[in-house]
Amino acid sequence: MEKVDLFKQEFNSHQQELLQYLDANMPPEQLIVNNKGQAFIEFLFILLAMVMISFGMLKGLNSSISQRWLGTVKAIAKPTPSDIQLR
Repeated sequence: MEKVDLFKQEFNSHQQELLQYLDANMPPEQLIVNNKGQAFIEFLFILLAMVMISFGMLKGLNSSISQRWLGTVKAIAKPTPSDIQLR
């Protein structure tokens, strides 16, 4: 039993020294960490990235799809003299 306690004491000695130093030299207000809004902010950044990627893909795909439809319509209606334009 004593060997285990001695090992834990040696293993955690650096951490204990650091905590003692912080307790002695820092006011308690500075030790309090507020992480309440971090998950929400990360969610907003991920949502913003997904929206931007989605709009970018839609913009890119819509222009190429419209050109393909225009080419198909022109190929089908080629015998007509009117000019076909997209709205």
